[in-house]
Amino acid sequence: MTKRPPATEPAAARTIDDLCAEWADFQDGIPGIEVHPDPDIHWTVEAASAWGNCGFRVRFSPATVARRLDEILARYRDNGHGAGFWVGPFAQPENFEGLLAERGLRCRKYFPGMYADLACLPRVPKSELRLTFRVIADYSIFRKNPHPWIGRITTPNRRLAVAAHQSRAAREPKQVWEIMAVSAGVPVGVCTVFIGRAAAGFFDVGVIESVRNRGVGTALMAYAARFARDRGASAGVLISSGMGYQVYKRAGFREVSRIGFWYGARPWQRPAS
Repeated sequence: MTKRPPATEPAAARTIDDLCAEWADFQDGIPGIEVHPDPDIHWTVEAASAWGNCGFRVRFSPATVARRLDEILARYRDNGHGAGFWVGPFAQPENFEGLLAERGLRCRKYFPGMYADLACLPRVPKSELRLTFRVIADYSIFRKNPHPWIGRITTPNRRLAVAAHQSRAAREPKQVWEIMAVSAGVPVGVCTVFIGRAAAGFFDVGVIESVRNRGVGTALMAYAARFARDRGASAGVLISSGMGYQVYKRAGFREVSRIGFWYGARPWQRPAS
C-alpha cells in the first residue's frame, strides 16, 4: 500500500480539511442530500450522485473505527451508490487506509490539496475568448444551454443536481455564489464559491469541452478568487483534479498536501474475521 504523503504546509493543509468538513455540513437541508456532521467524520449521502457520497476530515478513534466504518458503509450500501472517503495527511487512525482496503475500497488517486493567499494573487493572461463574469441568478439559462459542470440537463439526476446548486446559492445568510463565465451569450464555465469561517472554498469548477485550453478556466478562477477576497476571505482552498492543476497554479494556488480518494462500488465486503 502506498504510504500516505505528508503535508508540505501543515497549517494550510489543515485549512483544507476544515473547509471541506464545513462545506459538507453546509449541505444540511439541501434537497436530495443527507448530512452527518459527526465528531469523527463529516459525511454526506446523495440520492442522485455517487460522488456526493463521501466523507471528509477523518478523525476516528482506534477503539471505534471498525464499527463506525461498517455503520457508514451500511448506510451507503442502502443508498445504492458507491461511496468515497477523502483521506488527508491528518486522518486517524494511522491504519485507516488498511481498514478501507479490507472492505474492498481502493485509492483511486492522491489529489493535490491547493491553497492560495488571496491578498497576493498573480496577474493572469487574458483568455482567447471575450469573457464576462457574473453570479448566476437565473438558472433557467440551463434549460437551453449545458451547465459547464453538470452537462445537459436531460435526466432526473441532473435536474436534481441543478436544483441543489440553486438551493445552496439562495440560502441566507449568504455563503455560496456560483460564478459563470459567458462568451457570446453562452455559459462556458462555472465555479462555486463558498465563504467559510477561515477560508473560501472553490468547488465544481467546469469549462465546456469545446473551449478548453483557451484560458477560460484560468480567467474564471482568477475572477472567483478576487470575488472571494472582496467578500472578506484571506485564503482560498480546493482539491484539484489532474486536468485543473495547471489552471489553479496559474491562478495563484500552490499544492500543500495530497489527499487520497478511497472509493468503493456497492456492495462492500466485510473483512474476514
